[in-house]
Amino acid sequence: EKALAEQIKNIRHYMPNARIVLYNGGTNRDFGRNQGIPICPYSRPLQYGKLGRFLYDVMKWLEETNMDYDYLINLDSDVLFIKGGFESYIEAVMEGYDCMGAHMQIQRSVHDNPHFYPGVTLWNEWYRWQPFFQTLYFVRYFNPVQVYRSSIVRKILTDTDWNQLEQLLTVTETFAMEEMLYPTLAMKYGGKCREYPWDYEPSLQYVRTVQPISFDEMLAAKMEPHYFWIHPVKGESFTFMSMFSKQMDHTNRS
Repeated sequence: EKALAEQIKNIRHYMPNARIVLYNGGTNRDFGRNQGIPICPYSRPLQYGKLGRFLYDVMKWLEETNMDYDYLINLDSDVLFIKGGFESYIEAVMEGYDCMGAHMQIQRSVHDNPHFYPGVTLWNEWYRWQPFFQTLYFVRYFNPVQVYRSSIVRKILTDTDWNQLEQLLTVTETFAMEEMLYPTLAMKYGGKCREYPWDYEPSLQYVRTVQPISFDEMLAAKMEPHYFWIHPVKGESFTFMSMFSKQMDHTNRS
């Protein structure tokens, strides 16, 4: 709860116009109820490496409640925003595009990137997933801060066979399907997909998988024009870096 509360403060400070919805993927059904934000009613316990369904659950709930929004943005619990302006930045870089994500790949065979473990696991099950996608490829975005325009979300909701998807998600052993499912559907339905406009090497420094971002890396990322968020920031470091970043903003304005 403490970490969640700090992340909510961080989002509201740097994205004041954003609406926040919590997907409770744990077993404590009361988690987050005191934070003043809606909780997706389709939330259910999730397992590490098998988070494929949560974004669909949120999409479905947004549609059923007739929520008016421009973009659906996925945040992991260890995403830290470090500067303001992300909302206007999205408007600029999403011009002419329907979705955006970090470290984008388009794979057409298992040989395209044999070192990418989630992709290897998907190719191992391609006999299951290809009839669902009905494509000769899949698209991958790194999970944190995938961005989807509301119009492509509605297209995904309208045109996808969700009964078939439910069955697949029940039996799949693909690791990190959430990184490949939604960008592939977006492109399949005519969406124009793009990467974040980052230089590849610095992006691995500030947005990566396992090793937590250090304080010095946070300071360096704050100085880079295209980096509004970093990942992963864990535990007490999240609170410290969030507070320090906001303090730096206040000092610079003064």
